[in-house]
Amino acid sequence: MLLQFTYLIFAVIFSLSSLTSASAQDISLQQFSSGAPPEYGLTAKSAILIEASTGRVIFEKNADVHEYPASMTKMMTAVLSLEMTNPNDIVHISDEATNVDGSSLYLEKGDIMHMDELRQGMMLVSGNDAAVAIADAIGGTTSAFVDLMNKKAQSLGAVNTHFVNPNGLPDPNHYSTARDMAKIAAYAYENEDFRKIVSAKEKEIHWLTPDKKMVFENTNHLLWNYPYANGIKTGYTDDAGGCLAASATRNGVTLIAVVMHTEDGQNRFSEAQELLDYGFKNVRMQPGYKKTDLMQSIHVHNGKTAKINVVPQSDISYPLIDGESGTSYSIKVNLPQYLEAPVKTGDKVGSVDIFYNNNKVGEVPMTADRSSGTGFNLESLCYALYDSITSLFATA
Repeated sequence: MLLQFTYLIFAVIFSLSSLTSASAQDISLQQFSSGAPPEYGLTAKSAILIEASTGRVIFEKNADVHEYPASMTKMMTAVLSLEMTNPNDIVHISDEATNVDGSSLYLEKGDIMHMDELRQGMMLVSGNDAAVAIADAIGGTTSAFVDLMNKKAQSLGAVNTHFVNPNGLPDPNHYSTARDMAKIAAYAYENEDFRKIVSAKEKEIHWLTPDKKMVFENTNHLLWNYPYANGIKTGYTDDAGGCLAASATRNGVTLIAVVMHTEDGQNRFSEAQELLDYGFKNVRMQPGYKKTDLMQSIHVHNGKTAKINVVPQSDISYPLIDGESGTSYSIKVNLPQYLEAPVKTGDKVGSVDIFYNNNKVGEVPMTADRSSGTGFNLESLCYALYDSITSLFATA
């Protein structure tokens, strides 16, 4: 009996070894080359236009020069609040929040609000007080929250960005670039709740204490004046000039334009629209892979289920500029050798990295298509044993 069980284990191990997939694979797509956009007479000192899903740059001007980001900073504040809190979390407004200069949600000490109401108000009316209230609620102190902002920026590749406050009030050590702001905007745009917030033209904001409500309009004028606009965030101070991160979608193409330090507050809208119009005239999305094309099976250690399927969060498409030929897109599927239980449906377990001219321009998360709780499964046990044996020989 023992001999039969041993044989069964090694038979399963052998079959698992033959099924083990590489942790990364390269898939070549069609080849294209880039056409150069025309010059623009932008008053913005720096600007960039990207395709949202890949981050591919379509146009740029001084995109890596340090500028004050003004209230575009609040994109990061909103992202962290979405990722680290629940909508109905209670926020108590402190003295620190109510004493902030600049644009305001008209908060008073002792006010109590739900996090989602406070966040929506911050993004629509660009409330500096709301940003500090959110920061203190999450970080305990504003400085602790700013540390989280800077860590998140670094993780997104926004390496030329440094925050010292959650709202964008001027400070010599508070800076970013058009490229970094576009990276943060593109990341935020992936969040459905963020998209709903920044696409709203106006919203009625409710307080818990006192029992009141106020209607606020979005400071992003493109939502009224540009039919394809759907976000994201304005910014303006005397030091920063006019700033805007603007998103828009047309014919299946979503673009993000960032302009920084325009001559005045109105130019930011016309100049961002000019960039978006250029993009829509010259960019189209080429279907690459459907989610099912890239579905892979991966083993689960210590799980009730021996293996689960993982799939990209969305279909893979890539932007083409008119007249392209000669350069290549490629993708790389990155997955661990195995997963450790428990795994929940929708958990990010890897990514599909998208490359243009061998430079990474974006990624799509690979997610679990079902859950696997912690438990015993013979096949999973055998695979874990096989992995331990191979690791032992690899390090010997």
